[in-house]
Amino acid sequence: MKRGYFQLDEQAELFELLSKKPKWWKELIGDNDLYCNIRKGNRINVYYRGASIMDLFCKNGKIKAKIHNYYLGYEKNLCEEYKVRYGYISLNPEDIICRIPTIKKRVEINKKNKADIDFGEEREENISEKYIQSQMYLENKLYIDTEFALTLDDGTNIRIDLVRLSEDGAVCFEELKLIDDPRLKPKGKKQAEIITQMNNYDKFLKEASKIKGSNSEPIIIEYYSKVLRIMKKIGILRTEFEPKYVRDHINLFIKLTYTKKHPKRNHAMTTIQNVCKGLHSNIEDVVKEYENLRK
Repeated sequence: MKRGYFQLDEQAELFELLSKKPKWWKELIGDNDLYCNIRKGNRINVYYRGASIMDLFCKNGKIKAKIHNYYLGYEKNLCEEYKVRYGYISLNPEDIICRIPTIKKRVEINKKNKADIDFGEEREENISEKYIQSQMYLENKLYIDTEFALTLDDGTNIRIDLVRLSEDGAVCFEELKLIDDPRLKPKGKKQAEIITQMNNYDKFLKEASKIKGSNSEPIIIEYYSKVLRIMKKIGILRTEFEPKYVRDHINLFIKLTYTKKHPKRNHAMTTIQNVCKGLHSNIEDVVKEYENLRK
């Protein structure tokens, strides 16, 4: 694992400029539906309902914001017809702040980020993992990061959904799955994909444990200590707890989205329960919650 995956400069120009609290930044961080995550390479991703709606960075001494023009109302088929670029563009952040209502609506109608939480019988499958992830982050201030990504020594790319700081200072990595995610169940004779995924996360913890920071502390502790100091500097700090050690396993959090019992779902629950036997997960709580549903 490359040490560069944890590269972060607390005095980077972006963070210095944001520490002065420009008007557009105060408007953005004052929106309770949005949240910001610090990124390696001295950038910031801004999220709405789990969708990364803009990427903040510095260029020539000015803050710029990269955004996919889908969120600005562009339609792919029309762009292709009229040969208009469809993709990421860079704008001044003020130009994006003025369009936040439009951006939110575009996120809400995007199937990948659909956030319909009307749990009627015909609507229960509409909720998205990204939406649940965003709600977990917004509702619990001990979460300090989402979408933690890097590449393992064997070339495997990983992306862990959530990072939480416990009250005793443990940095805890968490993977989120909805109960109907096919990766929670075996495919024929192949083991469930979640097992491979969680094994790769264990490799990450082992590889990262071998890398020390500038003061000989674990690199993950150094990195998230910087993240929290930057968050405080730019006005988005969510907790006063400090990272002291790294939890030695990744936790799998399964979200029950079913509203009714069904024979096929009964079987699925048993299958997933067996898959999770060797994993650190909340499956027993999920099973109890499922058993309390009506038929």
